[in-house]
Order: sequence, then C-alpha cells, then structure tokens
Amino acid sequence: MKKVIFLHIILLVALFNNKAKAQERVVTFGIQYKPIIPLGFFDTGEQSEISNDVVFTLNPKTGSGFGMVIRKGFTKSLSLETGINIISRKYDLTIDDVDSNFKSESSFKITNYEIPVLGLVYVQFNDNLFMNVAGGFSLDIYPTELRTVGTNFSNDLLRYDWINVSLLANVGFEYRTEKSGYFYIGASLHKPFSSIFREFVVYDGHQRDNKTQTMEFDLSGNYFTIDIRYFFHEDKQKKKKKKKKKEKKVFIDPRKQTK
Repeated sequence: MKKVIFLHIILLVALFNNKAKAQERVVTFGIQYKPIIPLGFFDTGEQSEISNDVVFTLNPKTGSGFGMVIRKGFTKSLSLETGINIISRKYDLTIDDVDSNFKSESSFKITNYEIPVLGLVYVQFNDNLFMNVAGGFSLDIYPTELRTVGTNFSNDLLRYDWINVSLLANVGFEYRTEKSGYFYIGASLHKPFSSIFREFVVYDGHQRDNKTQTMEFDLSGNYFTIDIRYFFHEDKQKKKKKKKKKEKKVFIDPRKQTK
C-alpha cells in the first residue's frame, strides 16, 4: 500500500512536470532538523516477547537528526541532494517478571552518521510554493556497539556491520523567497536493507528464584521523520561561454610568389 501511494505521487509529478520552474544551475547549502517519530505502520513501533513468565519489551522513543544539506539543480525540474546527518535514536527496555513481582526499566541511545543521496523532482504551485518528491539511498555508519547494565540484567547491542545501506523516500513542500532563502517542511521514510543491531538481553532474576532468562531482538533501523530545512539564498550559476578560436592571419608577400 505504501509503495502504491508513492507511485501515485510520482505519477502526479510527471503529469505536471512541464510547469515546474526550479533550481536550474543553482547550488544551495542548507541545514536541517528532523524529529524521529516511532510508528507501528512503518515497522518502527514496539516489540514485545515473553519467556517463562518474563516479559521483555523494547519501545522506540522519539529521537532526532541534525545535519547539513547540499543541493545541485540540473534542470528546471530535477535536482540532486546530498549531505551528512548525525542521528540519535532512543529506546526504552522493560523487563517484567510476573512471578517475582519485579519490574526493571532502562533507556539507551544509538548514535550514527548518514550520508544520503537523493534525486528530487518538483511541482510548482505558484511563484513561491513548490512540492517535491525524492528517492534515493543512504550510507549509514555505526561507529560503536553498546552495552548497558542494570539491576539484575545486562543489555548488549552488537552491530551486524559498521556500514549499512538504506532506501530513502521523501515528500515535502518548499517556500522560496528572492533574498531570504528557502523554507522547507516534509516527511521521510528511512528503511535499511537489513537489520542494524542484534540485541541480547540477559535477566538474572532474584537470587532466591535462581531464574535466568535470555531474550534477543533485531533492530530493523526503520524510522519516520518530519523534516524541517532552511536553504540559504544562492544566485544562479552563469553558463560558461565557449571561447571562439581566433583565426590566424598569415601575410603572404606577393613579391616572393613564383610565377
């Protein structure tokens, strides 16, 4: 269903493509902030497992991303966008031991870097308002693994790879001014090709119970964001004119010509 929605948006872009007047020959630099919103619809919601009356719950919380964006306009309707972002994702881990009436809660955070590459297509609504649809990929870098320890439990997150590749899809609206830059708001879906971390939770239980339980979770790395961006004003790049080759004039002395 999600793919069908994006395909319909792209089709609308193609139909109105001849009306788009965008950033031809313009290179713009911007900054962005994007709150990360956990939604079960995009497989970014809560995970819960039970083992021997012990309930393990992994609950993604609201995170954030911040970074810089560089956009290069090629035609009136097509641009390429890249940059670098630092992403911070937060999780709550809850262990609920029903038999022992014991409940433990802890929080942890995963921080990584992303280098996105996106192709953008525009639709122009009026002189200042534009809509864009974008698609591409991201190189996600995970510099470290993670370990947290709490009361009667330990939590280890082991990365599958230190670098991963993700698909990106984005739709948004942009208000452009002559001198004050561009103001953008949109939404993005980030979906890695494979899981990013394997989580191992070990619960020791109370000493009198002598209960030890282990639970494993796969962290998919999917997330949904609201994107807020500001692009600084840049003038259009001038086309480089090809220099004409000067014709060399050669003087021929008629007196030296042989008859």
